[in-house]
Amino acid sequence: MTPLPNSADSVFSFIDATAEAVASGFRWKTYDYENQPQYHFNIFNGVGGIPIFLSAYFEATLNPRALELARGALAWSFQNEPATSNFQRGVQMGKVGVAYSALRFSKVSGDDGFSKHIEELASHVLREPPGPITDLIGGEASNGWFLLQLWRQKPDGRYLEGAIRCGRWLENQLVRDELGTHCLVDPIHESFGTRPFSGLSHGISGVAHFFACLYQATSDPHWKGLAMALLETLVKHAQPARGGLNWSPILGPDELDRCQYSHGSPGIGLVFAKATALIDEPDYLSIALQAGEATYHYGDFRENPTLCTGLAGGGELLVEIYRITKEKIWLERAREFAEKAIAYRSIIGGQDFWPTDAPDCFSADFTYGASGIGYFFLRTTYPLQFEAPLM
Repeated sequence: MTPLPNSADSVFSFIDATAEAVASGFRWKTYDYENQPQYHFNIFNGVGGIPIFLSAYFEATLNPRALELARGALAWSFQNEPATSNFQRGVQMGKVGVAYSALRFSKVSGDDGFSKHIEELASHVLREPPGPITDLIGGEASNGWFLLQLWRQKPDGRYLEGAIRCGRWLENQLVRDELGTHCLVDPIHESFGTRPFSGLSHGISGVAHFFACLYQATSDPHWKGLAMALLETLVKHAQPARGGLNWSPILGPDELDRCQYSHGSPGIGLVFAKATALIDEPDYLSIALQAGEATYHYGDFRENPTLCTGLAGGGELLVEIYRITKEKIWLERAREFAEKAIAYRSIIGGQDFWPTDAPDCFSADFTYGASGIGYFFLRTTYPLQFEAPLM
């Protein structure tokens, strides 16, 4: 199967064509969780994640327009303050995510013009008390993960100490019972209910991934032990599905109603795949492989191309397995997902448009829209160059 070089170009064309030039930079109309149009800074379904794709696209093509758009998107996102939501902390839900996008932009472009904003957001995380949310999409696992990414690029001991503080708070939220080792998404207010989630975005696999990253940064076996305790809980709750393994979104029940990046095999499989290197546990690769089998055979079960719930999210695991094993079957499967994703492109007035997971909603955002799809296309074309996003 041949590479798909024009797929990322199509996404870039859509992003370029729909960019709105404003006084502070560039913005895009995206859609909130209820499919209502919005202008928002977050990565989850706003402007803040678009520079992740644009920076990678520049790295692959050296197209200067990609950096121009990325710079403008960051400038607008740092200044934007929607009246209904002013979250600062949290990678996908808060402005910390914009700081992470700026780190990616700086690394590729050599432009350090957003360093003041990045440091201000880091200081905000360091200053405020941890919690109350645990997860990797917008909770303390995500804040600690961001501090580790910043520490790697700008080695200031405050950032590593801040990540360790996040880890200590998360450890205090862990429960050990008949289900295994786990924590609630919101252990203080129980706003997500009283049952622990399993998945990458809201569940214990995302927390396990942060502990694994913290172990890699510190070489402290304590963090490795916590990561392994959570991962062993996930092994305990894995269920046979379509020739591989899948997980219920909530620990305990047997409902296998999802197989997507946010809940189920694609995201959880990515955590196990990453753990083979992060905590030097090659046995976890077998779990990742079985998650990959289930992901491939579930296929396009949500009938959309996005990162969060669709083909791009499932394909990310297939690419990651190829990066580890170098077995071509996994890259071929990822490109098969990419070809299916391309079929969701619409052409309106001669211009390519890319959808969210809802009909007739076209968005450039990263998690639910075109940017995450485009990043996946780049990964299928250059699988050894680009790492899994937001991990």
